Amino acid sequence: MAGQAKLQFISVIHGKNAYARRIALERVIERELDGGDRSLNLVQIDGAQAEAAKVLDDVRTYSLLGDRRVVVVRDGDKFLGKQANRDTMAKFLESGCESGCLILVCDALDKRTKFAKSIGAAGEVIECKELSGKALTSWVCEAARSSYGKRMDYPAALRLVDHAGTGQEGLDSELAKLSLFVGDREEIAVDDVDTLVGSYREENVFAVMDAIAEGNAPLALAQWQQVLMTDRAAPGRAVGGLAFGVRKLMNARHAYDEGGSPAALARQFWMRPDEFERRMQRFSTQRLGELLCDLLSADVRTKTGLGNTGREIERFIVKHCANVA
Repeated sequence: MAGQAKLQFISVIHGKNAYARRIALERVIERELDGGDRSLNLVQIDGAQAEAAKVLDDVRTYSLLGDRRVVVVRDGDKFLGKQANRDTMAKFLESGCESGCLILVCDALDKRTKFAKSIGAAGEVIECKELSGKALTSWVCEAARSSYGKRMDYPAALRLVDHAGTGQEGLDSELAKLSLFVGDREEIAVDDVDTLVGSYREENVFAVMDAIAEGNAPLALAQWQQVLMTDRAAPGRAVGGLAFGVRKLMNARHAYDEGGSPAALARQFWMRPDEFERRMQRFSTQRLGELLCDLLSADVRTKTGLGNTGREIERFIVKHCANVA
């Protein structure tokens, strides 16, 4: 309801989690507009080119209808990177504003600086961290409930993270598909996740692994492109899919070496019996360990800026195809 939440004259949203930033921005805009018309009262500005004096003029301008003004500055890092803008903003923090709210969206904000502390004292600072581990899995359960009205227990949420990766944008997209898939049923179960999300990705992932086992680099590279097509916007999640496939094969290999029934293990790991037997013959525990180590190294190099996802995985494929006797 309009008017119930405390209104701010400045809000800074920062952090590496783009999904969380987007959600936080939408919530702050809704709160600060306080029922006003977006088309008349919402202004969005590119921070890289913006001058603080002009931005603040927009914030301070009263609406003809008496509604609050909301000004969003994207690329807030670049905006605050200019000394002149920081100087002008310092005065704004001291004086405040009744007519509207300024929202700065940044990739990062050094909270130790005097300027950042001043922002926190005058308004609000919302940090959007990447989620991982139990926090991410718990978020999946909550998102299923709050966004799609579906119950999802922890094992099902964990399986979704295993299949779809850790990006909240991608996980939310998969939850939307799953909610449609289960229809009127109230619960999204592990089997639903495996059926809808896991099967088509694993099929492509295992096709890459099978081609590597055969030493067929052209085929493995072609199958890698198919993996990417399942998630064009996020190659990093496709790399996670490869790593998941290797870990799954490693778990199957351990169970196989301990004397497990091939037929029972094939059902447990969602493989046809002939596929399971073939993969157990092709992949030793040592080889799977080498594959996983190289994949993790490629992922680290990519995330630290030392490599490109596409080139790293192509190098990985060519190396392990060449190692086939």
